[in-house]
Amino acid sequence: MNVKREDAGSPDVPRAGVNEWMLPVVSPWPARQGHRRCPARVHGKLEVFKHEYDANDTLPPAAMAFLGIEIGGTKLQSAVVDAAGAVICERTDQVEPARGAAGVRDALELQIADLCGRTARAAGTTVSASGTEMATPEIAAVGIGFGGPVDRVAGVVATSFHVSGWSGFPLAAWVSSKAGGLPVALENDSNAAALAEAILGAGRGANPVLYSNVGSGIGGGFVIDGRIYHGRPPGEVEIGHLRMNPDGTITEDVASGWSIDRQVRDHAAAHPNGPLARIATAAGATPSARHLAAAIAAGDAAAGAILDTVARHYAFALSHAAHLLHPEVIVLGGGVAGIGEPWREAVARHLPGFLMEPFRPGPDVRLSTLGRLVVPVGAALAAARLREVLTGPAMEIHRR
Repeated sequence: MNVKREDAGSPDVPRAGVNEWMLPVVSPWPARQGHRRCPARVHGKLEVFKHEYDANDTLPPAAMAFLGIEIGGTKLQSAVVDAAGAVICERTDQVEPARGAAGVRDALELQIADLCGRTARAAGTTVSASGTEMATPEIAAVGIGFGGPVDRVAGVVATSFHVSGWSGFPLAAWVSSKAGGLPVALENDSNAAALAEAILGAGRGANPVLYSNVGSGIGGGFVIDGRIYHGRPPGEVEIGHLRMNPDGTITEDVASGWSIDRQVRDHAAAHPNGPLARIATAAGATPSARHLAAAIAAGDAAAGAILDTVARHYAFALSHAAHLLHPEVIVLGGGVAGIGEPWREAVARHLPGFLMEPFRPGPDVRLSTLGRLVVPVGAALAAARLREVLTGPAMEIHRR
């Protein structure tokens, strides 16, 4: 296919008319000197690695890749993602919360150096099986999904509820300094996951998409018209902190992984010969939420009752978001979603009962499909959107 190229203009100034999918933030870092111009567009649609070049075309610009980073309380994950949304390489490290933010940054610096180095060593021109010259990816921007509230505009962490020493830290600028001056997009981890699921995962093709993860805590993100909804910094869509009553009970008190742990432990202590207690004992572990799925699969009525109670509380919280935001799809993520269909079914069953009649049956409820790398992939998408602000469109997967 003969590709007609359009002049991308200055690489430092966004082209007019191409900001439909832009991340609504301007990077404090200019595009690097010599930064490659944006790819060609064909009939108004971005084409990256999606067509064969004929003899009249010059070699395409290097394909873009994006480094996505997840910073959690005990886990640090990074992945390099190509322009089609595929993971090129990844790395996961455990961090020690007792070492504080400085310890996390030490580990993160090693991850950045490792993945940037691996990608750089692979960069260059390769020949496909058909003999077509194709450019291997080069990292164009970095995205971060941070486990806590952030000021994404300033690139600063508001706080972490798990690791001390993060409050007020200029994380975006620090990561940029460790990644050769690349532009950096900073997001809350649930926002990053929401973007990934909306564009590539369970919410693909739906609009708008509400994502909520239930693990040790509860988070949320909202994607409308393919973009993360952003409120006033430092946060938005904090489903875990919705008040369940005027006395101050929040969603996390009654529907988080910690809440399930407590109920499972209490039941196992009261029924030491029951399936939950036996499954935990066989695993040599303290009874917790991770044993609920096995007990439900074994037909334990008590385990099913615990799940149903938690799902009812969670559906009640989601009903507030549904009344305000009216998503087409709600995607359930986080560790508790690992229980699978019993969790999804229980939430979906309870949700309509909390909605006003004209809104019933309500949004379709789906399980997350992107697995453990959902946050790094979403962070990489945020990085791609930030690069669009600087230089123009970057990823085919933005056009659905």
